[in-house]
Amino acid sequence: MGNGRRVEDDYEVFNRRVLGTGLSGNVVLAQGRHNGRRYALKRIMKSKVHQKALKQLTAEVEIYLTLDHPNIARLKDVYEDEGQVSLLTECCEGGELYARLSRTGTYAEKDAAEATRQMLRAVGYLHAHSVVHRDLKLENFLYESKEDNSPLKLIDFGFAKVWDPSTLMMASCGSVAYVSPDVLKGNGYTSKCDLWSLGVIVFMLLVGYPPFHGSEQEMRSCILAGKVDYSHRSRWKHVSRDAVDFVKRLLVKDPNDRLDVPGALKHKWLIEQETNMCKKPSVELPREALRGLRHYQRTSHVRRAVLQLLAQELAPTEACELREFFLSMDTNGEGTIRLSELKEAIRGPAVSDGTGGTDEPVSPPASMGAPREPMTPAGMLKRAKSQTLIQLFEVLDANGDEQIYYSDFLAATMDARTQLREETLRAAFHRLDADGSGTLSASDFRRVLGDTFEGVDVQLLANQADKTGKGEISFDDFLQLVEACDASPTPHARARAGLPSPAELLGSVE
Repeated sequence: MGNGRRVEDDYEVFNRRVLGTGLSGNVVLAQGRHNGRRYALKRIMKSKVHQKALKQLTAEVEIYLTLDHPNIARLKDVYEDEGQVSLLTECCEGGELYARLSRTGTYAEKDAAEATRQMLRAVGYLHAHSVVHRDLKLENFLYESKEDNSPLKLIDFGFAKVWDPSTLMMASCGSVAYVSPDVLKGNGYTSKCDLWSLGVIVFMLLVGYPPFHGSEQEMRSCILAGKVDYSHRSRWKHVSRDAVDFVKRLLVKDPNDRLDVPGALKHKWLIEQETNMCKKPSVELPREALRGLRHYQRTSHVRRAVLQLLAQELAPTEACELREFFLSMDTNGEGTIRLSELKEAIRGPAVSDGTGGTDEPVSPPASMGAPREPMTPAGMLKRAKSQTLIQLFEVLDANGDEQIYYSDFLAATMDARTQLREETLRAAFHRLDADGSGTLSASDFRRVLGDTFEGVDVQLLANQADKTGKGEISFDDFLQLVEACDASPTPHARARAGLPSPAELLGSVE
């Protein structure tokens, strides 16, 4: 890194704890020195790889760093020195989808449908942002934890490509058992190659054997011919017609006839399985999240910048409830929140107007005697005019591309739903403290945030945070800055910084 920090400065590395293997060597366990969290460390020795492979690694990192979705494993840190490149990603303790399938033999349809839905969300996010993975397989989806209901996360972007739809992709890549016929033909292909690979995965989840097998040459011939092995009737007799239809709509030779992600998510099989499980969460946001959004909109730029950093440090268990709200709001499968989706989540689906008329909230006449919500920040936001919600959306849309990303949503709502651990706060402070001095300066803010944040010069942000005018910000100053956003460090950290108690804070929220 440019500031001279090494992997070992920030992480304890356990070289004997091998999590997996790859073309570049073992993936081992590392633990953050400032937050105690576990990560997967992949090291690439520059002397052992071809220059072309290093160039491909650079492309992988550049793509990976832009990704922000609950079903994609986050790339936490990248370190580079003269001899090696080190990538640290969140550690998915539940292991590969391949390993879990190997233990169970097959998945029950409800479980296969839930896994499929999560995989489609990850791929839908990629495709909506012009990224094609090109190496989807059972081994590249990991479970976040060992729990039965753990979310799946997509990894390994070594073959991923930012794709311009006006130009076909030509490179033949991926694992042959999952590769689509359009890739093998060599005449060019589109993002639909990922949907074929997903079809192979779902096929295996349902019946426990691959649709194409034998030698590599035999597999290639069958794939090119679209000759799928449905011969094991004893296995297929337990699979519903809708599930079979879903697989067949993905394993289609002609990519033009193959389902895309939105079409797959709307397939009858997934819709009915979700309905049968009574799993679909409410799109409407709860009062606490609404209050968080309102406070985030009204807080200073420097506090929003700090909350953005804190959102990056949240453990999965700290964000699980917010993750479900975010996913329920994403009704179009893009992996982000649009203005219309935000309005619906704030006001509730009954208020949204899809007829072309006004979408202003409707309050019942006083004569009806209907109870009105109290004039709290949450209640005011639910009844706010469209222009107010547009202004809120613009604040949440950090990069101005008319979308709210997962981290933006967490930053705006986490202080209303979580008690931030001191370790989380220290990890965020350490990330800002790029030179390791123990205090923050304007140059530290600039290294992490760039020259501006939300159009505001970072020097001004640092000045706002420096309440004492000393030209530097201590950890206690940082705590007070965070506390103003309702987040809560541990009681020990609160008392040391002379901060009010939770009860005192809650008494002043409204």
